Amino acid sequence: METERCMTIHLNAEQERVIAQAIQADVIRDADDIVDVGIETIRQRLEARFASTAGMDAEQWAQEFHAWVHGHSASTPLLSDEAISRDSVYGTRGF
Repeated sequence: METERCMTIHLNAEQERVIAQAIQADVIRDADDIVDVGIETIRQRLEARFASTAGMDAEQWAQEFHAWVHGHSASTPLLSDEAISRDSVYGTRGF
């Protein structure tokens, strides 16, 4: 049987304002829902991160990487040496 634990969380004024707006707009029922929403969001992010790398061997990773690389346009013009030179980027500010 799990026992509930109590934790104090300090919010800044902006966070309190957003929570109040969310309650008023019926996005959440009360301030306690913030923890549930936050935990669920973190859980989804973790699952997405682990799902994208879990069970992927080196060959699968390489195939996905190559697909990503080749998914970009090859017709994008390259920048000239002048365009990426320090003088071009900073002008007289870089000295």
